[in-house]
Amino acid sequence: MKTTHKNLLVAMTVSTLAISGCTSIGKMLDKKPETIATAEKSDAAYYQEATTALDKGYNREAIDALNNIRTFYPTGRYAEQALLDLIYAQYQANDFEAVTASTAEFIRLYPTSQSVDYALYVQGVTNMGGAPKASRLFNLDQAQRDTTYLRLAFQDFQNLLNNYPNSVYAGDAAQRMIAIYNEFAENELVAARWYVKRDALVAAANRAKWVFQYYPTSTGVPEAIAILAYANDNLGLTETANQYKTLLKINYPEYLNQDGSVRLSDTQAKTRGQKLLSAVSFGKLGRANNKTDGYQGQYNGQTRTQVIEQANSLTLPNRNNQ
Repeated sequence: MKTTHKNLLVAMTVSTLAISGCTSIGKMLDKKPETIATAEKSDAAYYQEATTALDKGYNREAIDALNNIRTFYPTGRYAEQALLDLIYAQYQANDFEAVTASTAEFIRLYPTSQSVDYALYVQGVTNMGGAPKASRLFNLDQAQRDTTYLRLAFQDFQNLLNNYPNSVYAGDAAQRMIAIYNEFAENELVAARWYVKRDALVAAANRAKWVFQYYPTSTGVPEAIAILAYANDNLGLTETANQYKTLLKINYPEYLNQDGSVRLSDTQAKTRGQKLLSAVSFGKLGRANNKTDGYQGQYNGQTRTQVIEQANSLTLPNRNNQ
C-alpha cells in the first residue's frame, strides 16, 4: 500500500474514535511497569485460552485472555492476532463501543497488515448498526433516526473498496454501501410522507426532488416521482403533474390507479421491505486470521464485479446541503 493510503487509513479512524471514545486504549497505555510484570502465563498460553473460549462462544473469557496478551506482551508474536480476535470477540459480545475503538487502534498500529481490510469491514458493519449505546439495527428503523453512523459506515466501506478492491469483504462492503445509499433516500421520503399526510404539499414535493438530486439511482426514485405527481396535481400544477404521471405510466405503472390518479398508499412497502434489516444477512462475520478466515460472503464472479462497480459510483451529499 502506498504511504498516502496508509495515512488516509489512519486519518479515517479519527471520526470513529471521537464518537466511540478511547477509554480502553488509554487504560492499555497507562500500564505501570510493576503491573506488566505480573503476567501469570506465557503469551502462547493466554492465546490458547482465548482460542478455546472463542470456540466455545465464551466471548467475555476470550476478551480477558486477549487483553492479557495485549497488556503483558504488547510486542509479542501474538499481539497483532490478539487484537484481531479481540475485535471479533467484542463484536460477538455486543460491545460495539469497544469494537470501534479496537478497529481504529488496529488500523493505527498495523497500517501495512493484510488484515486492515477486516478491521475496516468490522468497523463499517458496527457503525452501520448505529450508535454503540443506542438501539441497534435490529430494533429501530434506521431512516427515522440520526444518520451520523450510517455516514461513517459508508466511509469505512468506501475506504475498504478504494484501498483493498480485491478483498474478500469487497463485495459485501459494496452491497452495504448501496443499502446505506438507499437508506439515505428513504430518510428523505420519510419526511416527504409526513408532509403529504399533513397536506404540506410544497414541502413534500421539495423532499421528493431532493431524492432526484442527491440519490438519483436509489430505490426511492419511483416513490419520489409519485409524490411529485401527487403534490403537483393537488397544487393545481396540472402540466407538471402530467409529466410526472407520464414517467410513472412508462416506468412504474403500479403507482397509478385506473383513472390516472396517483396511488400512494401501500406502494411504500415495496422499497421499504428491502431495508437495512436485510443487511444483517449480507455476510457472516468470522475471525480474521493470516491463513484462514471464517467470513462467508454472497458475492463472487460477475455479480461481485457489478456490485463493486455500482458502489464505486455512489456518493453521499455533504450534510450541509441537506
